[in-house]
Amino acid sequence: MKTEVYYFTGTGNSLWIARKIRERLEDSILVSIPNVINDAAEFSGEVVGIVSPVYMYNMPHLVADFIGKLKSAEYIFFVFSGAGDPGTGIKKTLKLFEENKLKLSSVFNVPMPSNYTPYGYPPEQKQNKLFSNADKKVHEIVEIVRKRGSHIDSSHSSFFRNYVHPGILYQLGYGRINVLDKSFLTDENCNGCSLCQKVCPVNNITMKDNKPAWNNRCQQCYACLQWCPKESIQVSERTVGIKRYRNPNITVKDIIGSSKEPVF
Repeated sequence: MKTEVYYFTGTGNSLWIARKIRERLEDSILVSIPNVINDAAEFSGEVVGIVSPVYMYNMPHLVADFIGKLKSAEYIFFVFSGAGDPGTGIKKTLKLFEENKLKLSSVFNVPMPSNYTPYGYPPEQKQNKLFSNADKKVHEIVEIVRKRGSHIDSSHSSFFRNYVHPGILYQLGYGRINVLDKSFLTDENCNGCSLCQKVCPVNNITMKDNKPAWNNRCQQCYACLQWCPKESIQVSERTVGIKRYRNPNITVKDIIGSSKEPVF
């Protein structure tokens, strides 16, 4: 039975996991959500997997939009790739599928190195441990999917974190993600190479006077910031001097290929 593994990625973590699943799952293909979401009014399949980051205890808006276009599948599984616990993300994901009258059989959470620059990143040794654990988790995911099993990973966040702090801030901020790019800027190191425009998955960047300008369609994937070769893109002053993160197994060409073709 054919498996379609759809993914959304900014700095490569979700793509890396999606590739691992595709490599180990027979008769499977890899599909970038930004590449196809505007090509069809609806999607269907036999076995459908979705690999997505966790943003503010939820999935990117583009992934939610894709689920709204998914009309049928015999078996569906969802994989979160985040910096630890997804909080209320699993609960919200189950609810979204239910609202779209889709049966979601399995939801998995695969902890990966954080790509949220303002908070910094774990040291290389810890990153390698996360990659190793993630590889083992993918093996477990594939075995469950092969058997068409049902599995829901549990969230270990406390009630306080889920619904007070940072939960309430995430609830307030999630609906405004698209305009949070207003705090993005470039410093004097920007050379106008336009790579940020090419890696953006939603065509949110245009070049004006040889500098990037953001257009309030942001997904907060941080691809532009992380892949800038000069590290000139900042989130206000919070990211100045902080080392960037990119999944070491993913190239910038991979990210460009996973992003929607820019419209000029």
